[in-house]
Amino acid sequence: MRIAHPEEIIGSRDADREAIAAVAQRYYGFWNNGSERLFSETLSPAYVDHTLPTGREQGPTGLIAVERKFRNMFPNGRVHVLQQIIAGGRVVSHLRITGRFLGLRDGVSGQGQLIDYLATDIMRIVQGRITDNWHVEDHESLHRQLR
Repeated sequence: MRIAHPEEIIGSRDADREAIAAVAQRYYGFWNNGSERLFSETLSPAYVDHTLPTGREQGPTGLIAVERKFRNMFPNGRVHVLQQIIAGGRVVSHLRITGRFLGLRDGVSGQGQLIDYLATDIMRIVQGRITDNWHVEDHESLHRQLR
């Protein structure tokens, strides 16, 4: 019988956990208020999005553009951190994104529809900065709510 062996097992010391948690809190603060100061404090200039959507620019520039688009579509959008796992320089965050569709998306104007969907980030933190992110969002739920 075959079992699934992980490619990597990650652990964390308590001191690292607090520092990593603080970086994640500031990063999600950026998504909640658009603060470019929080953005620059948390993201490495060498940031890599390992699940880069088609058409998005790689690196910090692409991420700031997506936040501005998010803020335009959902001016009161909020990221709620439901749970986190912190280990070995990584943080896994299970997120809930809420708000109202009040802006424009692909030529469609929002009518105040409530949005409420889930996402997960796996981020690597090196020297207090996010260097890598692997993420997945429940786009199917989001698309249904925007109709």
